[in-house]
Amino acid sequence: MKNKILNHAKQCGEAECCGFVIDNKIYLPCNNISSTPTETFEIAPDDWIRAEQLGEITAIVHSHPNGFPILSEADQFHQQQTGLPWWLVCNGEIHKFRFIPPLLGREFKHGEMDCYTLFRDAYHLCGFDFPNFYRDDDWWHNGQNLYLDNMESNGFYQVSASCLKNGDVILFSLNSKAVNHAAIYIDGNLILHHLPNRLSKRDLFSGYWLKNYHSIWRHKKWQPLNFTAILNNMAISTK
Repeated sequence: MKNKILNHAKQCGEAECCGFVIDNKIYLPCNNISSTPTETFEIAPDDWIRAEQLGEITAIVHSHPNGFPILSEADQFHQQQTGLPWWLVCNGEIHKFRFIPPLLGREFKHGEMDCYTLFRDAYHLCGFDFPNFYRDDDWWHNGQNLYLDNMESNGFYQVSASCLKNGDVILFSLNSKAVNHAAIYIDGNLILHHLPNRLSKRDLFSGYWLKNYHSIWRHKKWQPLNFTAILNNMAISTK
């Protein structure tokens, strides 16, 4: 299946290819009927019907022939409509993005939709995959230190607050001696994070948050382009 997808993308040249993964094992190539095929893709309704008749659609595939290996704002907007994983062909590789709900405005549910989920999902959009640790509520009161124990092993190193950059992960100790909260630094001295009993949101990194931060971490392979994927996701919440 991998070779079939890559060959289809190559055959489409400067135009974006598109197609479906069926039952996680079959690739169904489709014609891109977009009026601007070098910039966008559109799958014909008849191709959707044909795909559904073959089995379960488990992913949507398209390519960025001269673009970047991240989902664009339009890609992420339309992914929300499908609720499916999207696979992206770029630079001769297949980049697989699971379905990510909007980063802003999430309902909190510990262990399923919490501050670690937000951090993990945001970085997945940037091309990084981190484990989904099982975590009991109040794990920080039970001798665990899930953040500090796993940052370095997942490619992060500590940096000074004087050199904060977009995408840096800020760890906090909130009403605890242990680190128990994470946020992502974004433009304008803001943080993106998710607190219990609140919707995920942006806050100023000042006052209470500045007083209670523990440390700042940056991934070894982080590039400025990565942050664009997070911005693209936040932009769809304003549509």
